[in-house]
Amino acid sequence: MRITQNLSYDAYVNDLMRRQEAIYRLDRQMSTGHKVNSASDDPASAHAILTSKSLLSSIDQYAKNADFGMAALSFTETALDRTKDALTRLQELAVTAATGLASAESRNLIKSEVDNLRDELIHLGNSNFEGRFLFAGYKTDTEAFDASGNFQGDANTQQLKISPSGSISIGVNGGEVFRGTAGGVDILQVVADFSAALAANDTAGVQSAITGLEESFNQVSASVSDIGGRISRLNAAQEDFSVYKLEVKVKLSLMEDADVMSLMSEMKSNQVALEAALASAGKVFSINIFDYL
Repeated sequence: MRITQNLSYDAYVNDLMRRQEAIYRLDRQMSTGHKVNSASDDPASAHAILTSKSLLSSIDQYAKNADFGMAALSFTETALDRTKDALTRLQELAVTAATGLASAESRNLIKSEVDNLRDELIHLGNSNFEGRFLFAGYKTDTEAFDASGNFQGDANTQQLKISPSGSISIGVNGGEVFRGTAGGVDILQVVADFSAALAANDTAGVQSAITGLEESFNQVSASVSDIGGRISRLNAAQEDFSVYKLEVKVKLSLMEDADVMSLMSEMKSNQVALEAALASAGKVFSINIFDYL
């Protein structure tokens, strides 16, 4: 008889604890707004939620990389547009100096502006964006060119990761675009030769500079066009990030967000059941000394 009563008591206690635990779980879900608050609530869903949150974090980082890349490329594009402006002015000066009316004196005056423009080209080659020298390759903490125009960077182009398996170049190698290290035109040398021809009153040298400056302009223009293509690629990537992020957030919401109305209904049902169980247990296990008299 005592064993049966103990078993009944244990069953009632277990039932009460189970209902109280259910109420605690529902209360926690209502307060947090989440269906799953710990791995023990639903191991499979908890793992999927963590995976989705990790994915969102990765998307955010790639999006930040793309934002930085857009800013860096836009800055580089501006520097190269100014380079084109300088080269346009140099072409104008070359045409003026190549005419038969130009004298040694006038060419010497032109030389002064040409030298200043060469310094401007070196300055543009040392463009710095947020502490990074854009044209120096991987040597981002070193000026791409010294005062004489010697290239001090390396042969690389700065890269930025925008997906688990994809990267994009966010700069232009200064050795290639300014000094023709990849087989192109050595722009700074063309300008230096132009200056030397002016100093020597060398008409043939001045005329030769016109061709070299035209090729230099085309070389920089090609780099600007390439940057435009990369900016378009980053724009597309940013749009993809927005769509993908929204999809993951919707999926995460379905897994994680609790239905408050449903929880309130379930909470009320469990509270009623708990009260009924407590009342029943009170009646069954009430002990009165007169029962033993």
